[in-house]
Amino acid sequence: MGVSLSPKWGSAWTWETRAGGPAPCLRFEVVRGSAGEVLDLRRAAPDMAADAAGHEWVLPACVSCWEQEGVWGLSLEDCVRVVDTGEPVSAALRIRREGLEVRCRAVGMAAPDGFVLWLLPDEAEDARALREALAREHEARLRAEGALAHATARLAREALDGTARHLALARLMEEAEFRERFIGILGHDLRNPLNAITLSARAMAQRSLPVAQQQQCAQRIEASAARMSAMISDILDLTRARLAGGIPLHLGTVNLATVCRLVVEELSAAHPDRRIALEVEGVSEGVWDADRMAQVLSNLVGNALEHGAADAPVRLRCIDVNGDQVLEVHNTGMPIPSQHLETLFDPFRQGGAPREKGHRRGAGGLGLGLFIVKQLVQAHGGAVCVCSSAAEGTTFTVKLPRDARRAQVPAPPGVRRRV
Repeated sequence: MGVSLSPKWGSAWTWETRAGGPAPCLRFEVVRGSAGEVLDLRRAAPDMAADAAGHEWVLPACVSCWEQEGVWGLSLEDCVRVVDTGEPVSAALRIRREGLEVRCRAVGMAAPDGFVLWLLPDEAEDARALREALAREHEARLRAEGALAHATARLAREALDGTARHLALARLMEEAEFRERFIGILGHDLRNPLNAITLSARAMAQRSLPVAQQQQCAQRIEASAARMSAMISDILDLTRARLAGGIPLHLGTVNLATVCRLVVEELSAAHPDRRIALEVEGVSEGVWDADRMAQVLSNLVGNALEHGAADAPVRLRCIDVNGDQVLEVHNTGMPIPSQHLETLFDPFRQGGAPREKGHRRGAGGLGLGLFIVKQLVQAHGGAVCVCSSAAEGTTFTVKLPRDARRAQVPAPPGVRRRV
C-alpha cells in the first residue's frame, strides 16, 4: 500500500489498495461546545476527488448517529480520543445498507481541525485462510512425526544384531542432527525478514513519517515477504524430497530452449548490470516438467551470477548430446573450494566460492538450492555434477533423458508419486 498526498489536506488523500484502486478517505470536522469540548464529528463537504474515491462508501454525516443508522465498530468516543491524543485508531467497521452488510477496516487519524478516516478492504478472509493453512501445516507435521516415530520403532525392531543396531543408532543420530540444524537455520533465516516487516510496520504507524519513507517501508515489507515465501517453498520441497516419496512432477512436452530463454530474461531483468549468454545447439524438445526445469535453471544461473566474476558473462548452453539433453552453466571467478565439492548438493550448504570484498550477499537463502536442483534432476532420471578450478572457472552440468517418463521409478508401498 502507498499513500499519495495532494497539496490540499483532507479528502484529496487516497490510499492505494493491494488491488491498485484508491481506498476512500473521508474528512470530518470537529463540532465543539461553548466550553471547547468536542460534541460531535461531522462529515466535511466532499469535493470531486473525494466523491470519486468514496461515492460507494456513504456514511451518516455525524458520527454520533452511526449506530442508529446501521454503522457499528467505531464509536464517537473512539474518534474523539483520536482527536484529543493524536493516536490513530483501527477498527473493523460494519455498515448495513438496504438489508446488506458491508465489512471493512477503518483507520482513523487526527488532522488539523478535524479527523480523517480511511476505509480499507476487510482482512478477515486473509486471516481465515492463514488459520486454515496453519492448521494444515500442523496436521502435516503431526503426520510426519508419526511417520518418523513409526520408522524409529521399525528400526529398533530390526536392530537385533550388532550391525543392525549400529545402523539404526547412526540413522537416529542423523535424523536428530538434521532436525536440530533445520530448526536452527529456519529460525535464524526467517527471523531477519520477519524483523524487517515488524520494524517497517512500526515505522509506518508513525503519523509524522514522510510519504517517501512510507513507500520505502511498504517496499521493504513486500521484499521481505517475498524472501520468506521463497524460503517456505524451499522447505516444502525439502520435506517432499525426504518424507513424501519425492518432489512431484507434472510431465509434458517441453521446449527446453524456450524455458532457458524465459529464465535468462527473468534473471537479466533482476541483474541489469550482468550479461547472460545463451547458446542452443540441436534438438531441445522433450518430456519434462517445465516449471521444475525453470526452477533448476534459475537456481544454477542465479548461483553463477552471485558467485561468479562481476565483469564476466555467465554462459548457459542447451545442447543435444547423443540423444540426451545437456545443460551447462559456466562462470569465471574464484573456484569452489575442493573440500566443499563432496557435500555441495547436501541440504543447508552454502558451497559457493568465497565472496570478494564488497560482494553483496544473496537474497538470504537456506542453503537448499543445490539440494533441490539435484532432487529435481534425479526425479527426471538425470544427473548433475560440477567442475571448478581457477583456470577453467565453475561449470554445472545437467544431463537429462529425452523422455522423463521412462525414468520414473515406482514409488515405495504406501507412497503415491504425483506425475
